[in-house]
Amino acid sequence: MGMQSGSFEQSAGILADVILQKVHQQTLSQEQYLQWYVFSELRAPRMVMAMFVGALLAMSGCAMQGLVRNPLADPGLIGISGGAAAAAATALALINHFPELEAGGQYLIAFSAFIGALLAVWIVLIVARTPAGMAISSLILAGVAVNALAGTHIGAISYMANDDALRQITYWTMGSLGGVTWSKVLFVGALSVPIIGLYMHLRQPLNLFALGENEAQCMGLEVNKYKRFILWLVAFSVALATALCGIIGFVGLVVPHIARTLFGADHKYLMPACGLLGAILMLAADTASRALFPPLEIPIGIVTSAVGAPFFLYLLAKQKRGGAIA
Repeated sequence: MGMQSGSFEQSAGILADVILQKVHQQTLSQEQYLQWYVFSELRAPRMVMAMFVGALLAMSGCAMQGLVRNPLADPGLIGISGGAAAAAATALALINHFPELEAGGQYLIAFSAFIGALLAVWIVLIVARTPAGMAISSLILAGVAVNALAGTHIGAISYMANDDALRQITYWTMGSLGGVTWSKVLFVGALSVPIIGLYMHLRQPLNLFALGENEAQCMGLEVNKYKRFILWLVAFSVALATALCGIIGFVGLVVPHIARTLFGADHKYLMPACGLLGAILMLAADTASRALFPPLEIPIGIVTSAVGAPFFLYLLAKQKRGGAIA
């Protein structure tokens, strides 16, 4: 379905026939070559990218919720997305103001967003540090403050930007998988595989965190060390996804809840389930963004927010009624 949806329609039968001919190295007609190009260079790489990004965001959300022991926690809670957006907005404004930067503009935006996300987390960790270690309450409050500062910075940049820069900033903050190439996919894949391996390694420590920090420490877990490691891993994961695809919200919040409902709270099963479901959800969201109103493509962040925001309100209402949140 994902390979066939979009402004350029491809039937499953024709696409399968083209792939078979390509595998057997047969000569393709002009129409068949167009079918192959759309599949191999436009849709296949963005589908693979969607799965990598979905897995990273979902697993980072699972780790964040396990660390703070709050099912309403989201990776954006500690300012990662806000820092990335503020840095990307600055880069977009500079590129628009200095045309000589356009040649490497795409890489400048991605690099700026990545550094901005990590810088935001560094500030949060500095503020949240106490003599006794890192306080979760201070971490969350510092994240709120950093997000507010990032929002102020983006507002100031947007106010001073011209129409072209403002449109680009707005589009970037909505998230998109457009323009994904195989080189980007290989880059993200090379980083995502070890990151996913590290998340799998954290399953037992996260189970210990669920018992409480004091209990985890009594059971031999180096609490402060793992806190810092988890937070930096979450920051790196979300920064990587955000730098290349913009802000894609609610995946890190919604997917862990779905996985927890289906597989329980044991991170031994929850973490890999989040990775798989995150990849599936992001792939479905990308397909919907291309298929709903062709030839227009809806930014994928709008699609995930349209699903995630009502779900988040449902969780808040359930918590207010005193019900247990899965």
